[in-house]
Amino acid sequence: MDGSHFEHTPGGKKPGPHLERRLTAAFVKTAPPGRHTDGGGLYLEVDPSGARRWILRITVKKRRRDFGLGSANVVSLQDARTKAFELRRVVALGGNPKAHTRASGGKDMTFETMAKRVHERKFQDRMNNGKHIAQWINTLATYAFPTIGKMSVDEIHQDDIEHLLNPIWTKKPETARRVLQRITTVLDHACAAGYRTTVNPAKGLAGLMRDQRDKPQNFKALHHDEIPDLWTTLKDNSAIGAMALKFTILTASRSGPVRFATWDQFDDALEIWTVPEDNMKGREEFRVPLSEQATDILRELRGKRSKAVDLVFPSPSKPNKPISENTMRKLLQSHYPGQTVHGMRAAFRTWAAEVVDARDDVAETALAHLVGSETVRAYNRTERFYHRQILMDDWGLWVEGRFELFANDASDADRREAVYRLKMGDAQYEEWMTEIEAFENQKANSS
Repeated sequence: MDGSHFEHTPGGKKPGPHLERRLTAAFVKTAPPGRHTDGGGLYLEVDPSGARRWILRITVKKRRRDFGLGSANVVSLQDARTKAFELRRVVALGGNPKAHTRASGGKDMTFETMAKRVHERKFQDRMNNGKHIAQWINTLATYAFPTIGKMSVDEIHQDDIEHLLNPIWTKKPETARRVLQRITTVLDHACAAGYRTTVNPAKGLAGLMRDQRDKPQNFKALHHDEIPDLWTTLKDNSAIGAMALKFTILTASRSGPVRFATWDQFDDALEIWTVPEDNMKGREEFRVPLSEQATDILRELRGKRSKAVDLVFPSPSKPNKPISENTMRKLLQSHYPGQTVHGMRAAFRTWAAEVVDARDDVAETALAHLVGSETVRAYNRTERFYHRQILMDDWGLWVEGRFELFANDASDADRREAVYRLKMGDAQYEEWMTEIEAFENQKANSS
């Protein structure tokens, strides 16, 4: 059956592109609502609102697909026909029209627009470090946008990136490295989305730049011997910021999980804190064994909490929001200028190594650090919870200033006794030990 049958059959439709109903530029501007064909699968689609756009309908791998070619207010009739012809050519040659459209769109996709898309996608579900989230895009806005912000992602070259980095490469080395890292991330997304057809020009650029000759700066941290003095200063302070700082010290946690902690993350006895993956830097749920000192803080706060507030450390002025990032930092620096809350973790890690000689894997896991290679972690999934419980109990004793329990003549048994006395009270502990002694004597006599 050939095409002539369709030409002469009433209502018939001949195969192949239909070019007989071509539009005019004047009609495009005044076309009523509906879909108007220009032939060859190209349509002008007009909404009741008056918005008008170009649509190309073609068959790709035996499936009918619609491709948007842009607004008719921006793309002329002739340009729409040119775009339609190019996509039909791509399909005829076995290519991917979607990838081709993306690559063409890369010439119109600016670096600034792409960076904002990446920023929104990268951080849309994160709440635990608002400062870092804001800094990510602000750094690019300050150092990258003025130079390459309006350039299309497809036309940025290595020289463009090197030019914007040069003024800060040695003067602000850490900032420069972060800018380069974020530019790399944006252009990686551009490549993956098909907006860029050549390799990422930011990859490997650091190795071609001149030596920065700087030393990475660590978070400033108190020596672990100073932590008990800080505790003495904070001990009787019941302000929410002080309670949060004390809890952060005792758990060796990052400030984010503490600020966003809610009551449903703790067991009934307030002895285990299960931090959800969304609040963890490593994006994995993490269980924290709590010392008696940390549990005491929670008991005090639970006794005063409002049932309408889920946060453990709510903002005093806005109870449905967590305390700000600066609350603990300002309190700490009011006593120890220049110190950082994150530095408490460094103090804990040094104490664990130098005072109690804790196993590296236990101390690192207590800080929620990954231990071992990816292969090792795949086979060794223990969370070392029991050993971490002992370590955190000892840390609670140290923070309180119980130095005698860590002297050369002190033993692990001495510290365990101190912990049990804290948990049970002296009277109940003595009663418990009397029962154990009586049981042991009975057992010995019966044998």
